[in-house]
Amino acid sequence: MPSQGSLPADRIRRLAEFLSTSDVFRVRIERPGEEIEVGRRPPLLYAPAGSADDVRTEPVALRVDAIKADLVGIFHLSRPAPLEGELLEEDRELAFIEALGIRTPVRSLGAGRIVAIASQDGAPVEYGQSLFLLDRG
Repeated sequence: MPSQGSLPADRIRRLAEFLSTSDVFRVRIERPGEEIEVGRRPPLLYAPAGSADDVRTEPVALRVDAIKADLVGIFHLSRPAPLEGELLEEDRELAFIEALGIRTPVRSLGAGRIVAIASQDGAPVEYGQSLFLLDRG
């Protein structure tokens, strides 16, 4: 039986093995007095241009930009709604913020892949709050 001190390490190791063999990207376990969260980066949802021989095998540094709210208001996703993992080939309106009956667009400001949508449709947002995370890599 493992010692009491190695139990969290064993759990983390088992969770990491589970992540590497499943479609899950993040696992979180909460118990009284203990929280463990293990995650991995999701695979790219698009293939690089060119032949398989041209694909680089060394890791590429990501450049993730946060698109933030320019004002206080109610956040609404544009239609069609953007999806996490979606590839944007050019500047696109992703959402808008409604304040005093005026809609202010939230744009992607160029090409990239949506890593995360950080706000809920219909939720109030504050100035400077992150709304989207985009991979510009």
